[in-house]
Amino acid sequence: MAMDEAAFAELTQAFSSAALDPSQWRPAMSKLADALGAVGCALELSDLTSGEAVIDNTAQLDGDLARLYEDRIFAINPRIRRAVPLRLGAIADDASLVDRDDPANGEFFDWLSRTPYYYLIGGKILAQDGAVGFLTANFSQAHGMATAEHHKVFAALTPHLINTMSAARAITRRSLRGEALTLEALGTERAFAFLSADGRLVEASVGFEALLRAQDTLRLRQGELTADRPGERRMVETFLAAAVGRRSPLAPPAPIRLRGTQGVRGLVLRAAPLAPRHDAYDIFRPAALLTLTDLDQPHRVRRGDLESLFGLTEREAEIAARLVEGATLERIAAALEISEHTVRQHLKSVFGKVGVTRQAELVAVVARLV
Repeated sequence: MAMDEAAFAELTQAFSSAALDPSQWRPAMSKLADALGAVGCALELSDLTSGEAVIDNTAQLDGDLARLYEDRIFAINPRIRRAVPLRLGAIADDASLVDRDDPANGEFFDWLSRTPYYYLIGGKILAQDGAVGFLTANFSQAHGMATAEHHKVFAALTPHLINTMSAARAITRRSLRGEALTLEALGTERAFAFLSADGRLVEASVGFEALLRAQDTLRLRQGELTADRPGERRMVETFLAAAVGRRSPLAPPAPIRLRGTQGVRGLVLRAAPLAPRHDAYDIFRPAALLTLTDLDQPHRVRRGDLESLFGLTEREAEIAARLVEGATLERIAAALEISEHTVRQHLKSVFGKVGVTRQAELVAVVARLV
């Protein structure tokens, strides 16, 4: 099996679409499976804190086998135990993920022998905020294990998949399922924007535009971001060039911090490349995604998220959000015109619904949603 440059560019473009629309993961995985001669490809995402897992495989199991996997096999899968500790970007196959001589793996291999796939190769594409994710290709028993060519494809593709996942999570609320992952997200307060292949802003969220107007560090001139301070201008130019792959395709540049004159801590600019340079784009195919964070602004917790995710009441969500934003119980009580005792009673209910026992734990959980 060999893959030429044009075929690889088509694959990366297909996965780039998934950064904006999660429904495109499956078509992209089907393209990859066809290119590799695999039975199917799978995207597996897990939250190690909550235990939530999302698994989408283009090769479907029948009902009984799928239920057995969910009820029993997932918990004893030796591949998962060995894959979770791997570094981000690692590539692995069955040679390193399973020990076929270990009798403890017998039940797993008995189940596997009844599925359409048997061997696996995959890359770790997510390791962020307690969540891990893998994209794998699965081969039949007749096909045999992954080859050196399969490893080459995954080695080239995995950095791109990491960027795609990073971009997707920057746009959404960072949930595993990526709700509302469409261009409608541009109307949100999250500060992100898309770059064209020549480094110009082609789209920006409401939050990004508002942050640009509110600070004196970055400016938009003729569609290009630039720094006001001469000493930082070159830093921004180098960063944007790396973001769109002018130096190393698909290698995300390290984030940069810009100081300006108003704030003490400054702005943090991050980027996630979305496609190789010189790739074939449709009318709108961004080359990179930018996120902008003002370190001098207190983060704002979305009350509606707390209500929908944890079932909090409006008052409980307001108290939890204010606590995470740095207010003391005394200040919360004064602002809401209730007693501290009432605030503590509401917090007790919040703890039960969120699944924590202390204020520090609540802050740690809610802060991950910001």
